[in-house]
Amino acid sequence: MSEAPEVGRYVDRETGRIETETIVRSGTFAWLYGTPTGRLVRPLLLHNRLLHAAVGAWLSSPASRRRIPDFIRDARVCVEECERPPASYESFNAFFTRRLRPGCRPLDPDEDALLAPGDGKLWVGPIDGPDAVVTVKGIIVPIAELLADDALAARYTGGTACVLRLYLGDYHRVHFPADGVAGVPRPVPGHHYSVSPFPENDVDFYLRNVRTVTMLASDRFGAIALVDVGGFLISSIVPTVAPDVRVARGQEKSYFAFGGSTLVLLLEPGRVSIDDDIAAWSRDGLETYVRLGTRIGRRP
Repeated sequence: MSEAPEVGRYVDRETGRIETETIVRSGTFAWLYGTPTGRLVRPLLLHNRLLHAAVGAWLSSPASRRRIPDFIRDARVCVEECERPPASYESFNAFFTRRLRPGCRPLDPDEDALLAPGDGKLWVGPIDGPDAVVTVKGIIVPIAELLADDALAARYTGGTACVLRLYLGDYHRVHFPADGVAGVPRPVPGHHYSVSPFPENDVDFYLRNVRTVTMLASDRFGAIALVDVGGFLISSIVPTVAPDVRVARGQEKSYFAFGGSTLVLLLEPGRVSIDDDIAAWSRDGLETYVRLGTRIGRRP
């Protein structure tokens, strides 16, 4: 995997240190985002269903297994946390969507804690104004467009958006942050732009990328909207729980196939008090690296 690295900054919550993140950019990736010609053809290429199907089929084929060792090295995957040895996976995508070893992500025992729904870099911000918008890293995101539902968006005005960005080496399964009843996942069609934070990425991918909206009628935190946002090139969103059923905090909800991905949690006003450290770092423009099952907020 050839690299043209871009470096970002984030806070590792476990250590409190500011770390640097290397964004791996292959030749094709750099061409699409860093050249005038690439930017011209990018919308056509990244909305090509036949291309997505072809790449997805190859990544799910036995031949793709040979990419796993390079991916582990380049994406810095912690193989000790994998459910199975890397050599046992039947394809690249099987490894990319791997489960974790049982017991390595214990849940916070406080029943009033809102849990991190996955491993990744978390940013939180207010949903402001009569138009209910949140500004994420300079990108203005109208909640009505994110949800593709004007009426639903209105209930989140004055609330909070929690944006969890999963990068290549992260665990790519998403879990419910609280107990409740999960609704039917609603797909929203779109493109497959990159969600990685590098200088040339000026695309409002939250509104343009394919996504799935799932409502969680939670016992303690009101109506939580969980929006899975697909990422670069493929990033299929696959629900793994039946709709309209009661779910438990920490239970698996869905997974993302290859491509990088993001989960947005929308919280109603007054329902959750975000932890002080995460809120403070977010105000300073920094994401906080969190791990599945840890507390990110609490019922007031």
